[in-house]
Amino acid sequence: MDFHVAFSRALGLERPVFMGCSIGGDIALDLAFTHPEKFRAVVAFGSAELTPGFDLVWWDHPRVGPHVKFADPFGATSPYAPEKYQREVGWVLGKSSPPVFRGDSYFYSVEHDLTGKLDQIDTSRVAVYVLAGEYDFAATPEMGRETASKIRGAKYKEMKRMGHFCMAEDYKGFRKYLMPVLHEIAQNIG
Repeated sequence: MDFHVAFSRALGLERPVFMGCSIGGDIALDLAFTHPEKFRAVVAFGSAELTPGFDLVWWDHPRVGPHVKFADPFGATSPYAPEKYQREVGWVLGKSSPPVFRGDSYFYSVEHDLTGKLDQIDTSRVAVYVLAGEYDFAATPEMGRETASKIRGAKYKEMKRMGHFCMAEDYKGFRKYLMPVLHEIAQNIG
């Protein structure tokens, strides 16, 4: 979170919009909680109040090969996404350094926990949007809906035919959900 605040300050951005998917989505919610004055809005995809169950302690074991590292992110994509993009998601994430992927999954599943804190997010200071892919098993639509319901004034949308890595697996489909959110944020700039 400190990096994103410092990066925005270094660029001279005045209350930018932060968007993130998966770990980035969790960071979006964390930023809304800890730094509402620094961001105009946050948009979280593939995120929830708590996303347990993915501390991949075995991920950096030397016998875990690239086929496993490809399959995990590939399996998190929507069956409706173009196959070439599903494979690209699997390839890119499967190529990440084992300690990096394990650290990311640890943050996503263990360190990020806003349980009992969401009602403290003030949407009069920072707008909050939670979007969940219909086929996201890591942060299900139910988890996204429940998360948004605990933040007074937050907006929720289920993205039909989308998976966990919505923007990478099917950008054209994802864009239909993203653009109305960005237009709404732009209309509220005052």
